[in-house]
Amino acid sequence: MQSTLKRGLAIAAGLTLAFGLSACAAGTADSATDGSDEAAGTFASGNEDTLVFAVLPDHEGADQDAQPIADWIAEITGKNVEFFQATDYTAVVQGLAADQIDIAQISAFTYFQSQNAGAEIEPIGAQITQEGAEPGYYSVAVKNPAATDVSSLEDFADRPVCFVNPTSTSGFAVPMGGLLEAGVTVSEDNRFFGEEHDLNARKVAEGTDCQVGFAQDIDADPLIESGELEEVTRVLVPAAPIVMQAALPQDVKDQLTEALADSTQSDLTDAGIELNEFLTDGWFGFGKVDDAYYDLIRTLCSEIADEVEACRA
Repeated sequence: MQSTLKRGLAIAAGLTLAFGLSACAAGTADSATDGSDEAAGTFASGNEDTLVFAVLPDHEGADQDAQPIADWIAEITGKNVEFFQATDYTAVVQGLAADQIDIAQISAFTYFQSQNAGAEIEPIGAQITQEGAEPGYYSVAVKNPAATDVSSLEDFADRPVCFVNPTSTSGFAVPMGGLLEAGVTVSEDNRFFGEEHDLNARKVAEGTDCQVGFAQDIDADPLIESGELEEVTRVLVPAAPIVMQAALPQDVKDQLTEALADSTQSDLTDAGIELNEFLTDGWFGFGKVDDAYYDLIRTLCSEIADEVEACRA
């Protein structure tokens, strides 16, 4: 794609793992049997028997699709797992910053935003979306087949563009970086948001609000294969992380890291957890990553801050 984004992606590829809610009172967990302060921690619910788990509402039924992961976390820790009810990405960012969430599956950009908002969170692993692959997925620029004069990002100029959500990694941050590198500035009046990747891809296919836009590969590819959309370009982005609060008790963090990092589908099925269609089609495990894996997002956000308000928050 463009030079700056390519440089950042080259850094990511060179890694050994080849991407307004008020705070609840947090309860203090029991210390480990040795009584060390290091093992003490807090839980979002104030109840040491319950973990609060959040997923981004980036498609319809996101909580139901993540239920096997919640069941797995319960199996790993021996604790009850409750879903954090979020109507949008911002609620998850605020929930993490306010210590109302213990564990969350979020996007790379949401990870960046949550830390900027004051959340003290640690990545456990990053999602693998193809069997045998490293963490990472694609932001796909798509067009309606009727847009015959569009062949590159430069051709998005002066057109309405369908983005996913102002805090989406593959649906807004990475696309804006690519467009700006291509010399394309999208005015506020020409920015449309589908809110969810699948709905956004469908909006472009319908061509009512816009004939060009972006979506993650798992939602764009079926419509490309059916001929309802055409691909313009795609870029590999840092994978969506599963994160945990740094304030959790050390023994719980150790359990989560040991089980979730470098995991596969078989780890769930071996634990007696049945995979649903969403996971069998697009989730093949988590690859271990650290905070530095997301430096690409920090670099990108510093370069697009003038156009992306969420990078300045």
